[in-house]
Amino acid sequence: MGYPKVLVTGYPRFSNFDENVSEKLIQLMNDVEYQPLEVYTSLLSVDKKGANSIAQRINNGENFDAIIHLGFSNSREIISLERFAHNQFEMNEPDNSGRMITSGKIIEDDLDVYETTAPIQIINDKFNDIDYVSWSSDPGRFVCNETYFRTLSSISNNITTINDPPTIFIHLPNEKHIDLLTQLQVIENIIECMTFKPQIDVVGGLIFDIHGRILSCKRPNGGTWEGWWEFPGGKIEHGENVFQALNRELIEELDINVNPIKIEEKVNFDYGNRKIELTIINCGIISGDQITLIEHEEMRWLSQEELLDVNWLPADRPILEKWFNRGLPNLPLD
Repeated sequence: MGYPKVLVTGYPRFSNFDENVSEKLIQLMNDVEYQPLEVYTSLLSVDKKGANSIAQRINNGENFDAIIHLGFSNSREIISLERFAHNQFEMNEPDNSGRMITSGKIIEDDLDVYETTAPIQIINDKFNDIDYVSWSSDPGRFVCNETYFRTLSSISNNITTINDPPTIFIHLPNEKHIDLLTQLQVIENIIECMTFKPQIDVVGGLIFDIHGRILSCKRPNGGTWEGWWEFPGGKIEHGENVFQALNRELIEELDINVNPIKIEEKVNFDYGNRKIELTIINCGIISGDQITLIEHEEMRWLSQEELLDVNWLPADRPILEKWFNRGLPNLPLD
């Protein structure tokens, strides 16, 4: 398997600007060897051809592990990570070809909005304490937004894409607000977030009722993996062992104190942008009337025959399939 293949794009100057900071960053990146990555750069023309360039490459079967579009915005004073691309033209000046479309859709019969496929939580963790990097919900309606929309549409609709590469558009400010080397460092950190998979250690509780059924919990509306089912539990914090983490998580999620008995399963799962090591711990029998749902939408008690009746998280499902075929773990002895 080769190194991750990253594409970074920028633009030349446009309108009445003398230069474009995205072009300058591309030039800097061309002089850097980003081992163990294969970083490719492309300068896109500020017109329809440039806006469609990367989408066309994807449609032609080219694959990338990450795509980062860079653009300059004279109205920004910080580095703006664009969360959405909109299927809308609203140009207030011509592009470099003289094209000026003041209204209408970029692609007819397509979605109104695409969201970035970049790992949002990983990026948030990376830039949590940095005030000059922030998410934006308005990429404008010029060529930058058009490029972003066409790329995300191509990724979403192209069946030849092996994996949907994390893709983001970043609007850069004038160098008088943030110097070029600082902006370069931010872009390099974004590349790291999008290509290197962190491993997250999580723990889940195997909880029985008096009938030998196990507890499943439905993730809340509006959150990550909304509507999927899981073992109650969560991430192991620094300094915790698996038993301490499970105790804390079950208090936070279900308002119960448990006595974790033994580790039943340990699995590794690759979610694409992160790897999970999941430890399932047998907690014995808990009465349903002791449980208060604090974070979850719903709970269900499942017998062996019902284990696959709910839509389990991908990391959890292999465990449930095993138990469905071979039987549930034994209830602990009193």
